[in-house]
Amino acid sequence: MTDPVLRTVAARLGQPDAERWLEALPAPVIGIDAGERVRFVNGAAAELLAGVGRGLLGRRLDEIFGPDAPMTTLARRALSSTGGVAEADVALVGPGFALGRASVAAAPVGENGYIALVLTRTGRARIAPAAAEHSAVRTLAHEVRNPLAGIRAAAQLISRSGDAESKSLAQLICDEVDRVHRLTDRIDPFGAIEPPRFERLNIHEALDRVRKLIGSSAPNVMIIERYDPSLPALRGDLDQLIQAFLNIAKNAAEAVENQKNGEISISTAYRSGVKFRSAASGAARAQLEVRIADNGPGLHADVADRLFEAFATTKPGGMGLGLTVAADIIARHDGRIEVESAPGHTAFRILLPIDPDDTP
Repeated sequence: MTDPVLRTVAARLGQPDAERWLEALPAPVIGIDAGERVRFVNGAAAELLAGVGRGLLGRRLDEIFGPDAPMTTLARRALSSTGGVAEADVALVGPGFALGRASVAAAPVGENGYIALVLTRTGRARIAPAAAEHSAVRTLAHEVRNPLAGIRAAAQLISRSGDAESKSLAQLICDEVDRVHRLTDRIDPFGAIEPPRFERLNIHEALDRVRKLIGSSAPNVMIIERYDPSLPALRGDLDQLIQAFLNIAKNAAEAVENQKNGEISISTAYRSGVKFRSAASGAARAQLEVRIADNGPGLHADVADRLFEAFATTKPGGMGLGLTVAADIIARHDGRIEVESAPGHTAFRILLPIDPDDTP
């Protein structure tokens, strides 16, 4: 048991003030019994897991995160271990939510067959891929970049001889080519995609680009915007946030493009009453909400429980990476994604933290 917080948790159990002390601990702690049921959740863990469904106490871990989710698998390993386990960069995903990534330490505590899971949220880049994956990443980046120059040149030719609308669309193509090129430039052959380059930005700038791209690729889909003009600036990576929102909006457009009166709504709001802590030592921060919804048939049952897992898709020829990438980008921004879906309505709710200095 190497995690210092986990050692302290184990040492304090059984003392008269143990529960009060655990409740005040800034690190999220979840207590699981031998039957994989949640028996204790401190305040930090309840805050982190807010919105994942009904009450946590008494529920099995696989009901919350899914039977094959990383958190469930790690807890099962800890239950069968005498010394505990720990993993970095664990995806906190489950049916209808993606809460980012965390380092998780888990080990038996007390005398009742319980284990404690201690989480430390992180928005860092993923661990470097294996050598075989380096080559695949480099090859993909190369193959993507090759046609970009031709696409940009063709768009520039159109802009010189076309009407005002054609010139506007040509400029949109050029802007997207440049953005994709920047993203591929930032693929490190010795690691993963670089961490976000944080700058102050207006979230509506990212969403406006997404609306234009979806509008040009799915002209039969109605796009409704409901923006809060008073939102403060955000610190984030504009290119990456565009990619995250675009991946979600593209799924929405594909869900409704063949139906009559297909509609997508994109809205923003300041959630003054919603605060989340992004790390064990960090302060809870107010949240900015981006909501992307559609009136399509709802999520397919085969992927609803593993929505943010890689290669989870029902689309012919689809790779199932769009939402995985979106969740990873939002996690790098200390954010979270929650999803609700039913026939006729699917909504992705993305929450991003606002720096205290920018809070209205």
